[in-house]
Amino acid sequence: MAANGEIANNTRPKVCHFSSVHHVWDTRVFYRECVSLAKEFDVTLIAIGKGDFVKQGVHVIGITKPKNIFYRFFITVFHVFILAVKQDAQIYHIHDAEMIPFGIVLSILGKKVIYDIHENTYDDILLKPWVNKALRLFLARTYNALLWFGSKFMHYIIVVADPKFLNKFFVAAEECTIIQNFADPKDWEPYLVKNRSELPGNHIFYVGMIRDMYYHIDTVLEAIYKLKGEGFLCELHLVGYFGSRTNSSFSNLPFWNEIKSQIHFYGFLEKEEAYQISMKCKVGLCIKNQPESMLVSHERKWFEYMCIGLPSVFCNREIYTSINTKFELGVAVNLEDANEIARTLKSILCDTTKQKSFALNNILAANAQFNWQLEAKKLTSLYWKLLPFA
Repeated sequence: MAANGEIANNTRPKVCHFSSVHHVWDTRVFYRECVSLAKEFDVTLIAIGKGDFVKQGVHVIGITKPKNIFYRFFITVFHVFILAVKQDAQIYHIHDAEMIPFGIVLSILGKKVIYDIHENTYDDILLKPWVNKALRLFLARTYNALLWFGSKFMHYIIVVADPKFLNKFFVAAEECTIIQNFADPKDWEPYLVKNRSELPGNHIFYVGMIRDMYYHIDTVLEAIYKLKGEGFLCELHLVGYFGSRTNSSFSNLPFWNEIKSQIHFYGFLEKEEAYQISMKCKVGLCIKNQPESMLVSHERKWFEYMCIGLPSVFCNREIYTSINTKFELGVAVNLEDANEIARTLKSILCDTTKQKSFALNNILAANAQFNWQLEAKKLTSLYWKLLPFA
């Protein structure tokens, strides 16, 4: 043991997280999982990013973002796998469906392997507009077959709002561990604002994907345009990036010139810069809008908003409304209805009592129940159980 009570680096079991899709600053992969594990393990993360470095005890190896789907599946995955093998880790932790075959290989070679399932990939494939309709069912079923086969070699970590959704993943309960996407209030404390109702102006915050398959910021922009028509001005602060198959310009919107001075787009920022911007805002947005039939997990930024006491507007799906009914964290809306979004934003921004109540409820909920430290203990415990000498 080291003097501070932690295990010395040279005696720590070596673990390696690797991904051909996720960025090195992915909040679940880096800030939640890798940083938490680095307190007891020698952790290496291989993911999309620039350069090699060490941050918060995690050894990061950055790889170039693949140019396209073909490059990702036939070049990047092999490059990442080779880098991972060179780490000679005792536990490997993968984050992408295309890495399942490599996880199986590592398991056959005697390594312990974890597959971290972030979303409902089967239903996602069935809905992807850029996948030929004739191929969707075949690809989805192929994925499920691989998922089932992979469960014989790997332990699965699955993000689901409720254990009842596990049947979508074709694995038995004993073959997986549910690790939620909760945030750590301690990590977000620098961005906590307890008196948001006293902040000047009507500022709204969003961080994440701007446009993609399930993300449609345009409806929110239309809501801001409608509010302006009523004489109610608010400013939207957007931090994030566009999907590779989407239009990265707002100028095609017919009302863009009317509201562009109210929209502040910062592009992709690291967590520290992004949430510094949130400290001037009274409301946060969650715009991920998946069909009820496929939705099994919450948008992770919802839990980050909780930690910083930011009331939020989110989709009116059951997994959100069931929690909101109990904790009153914000307002659920139809994310395809600009009029409803406009009414909801105005109702929160004009009501200081509601703002104060929502803010306090978010802070209490984050600390008492939706706290990453509870999940980190489960994650660390799982790692120790998987090690042969544990």
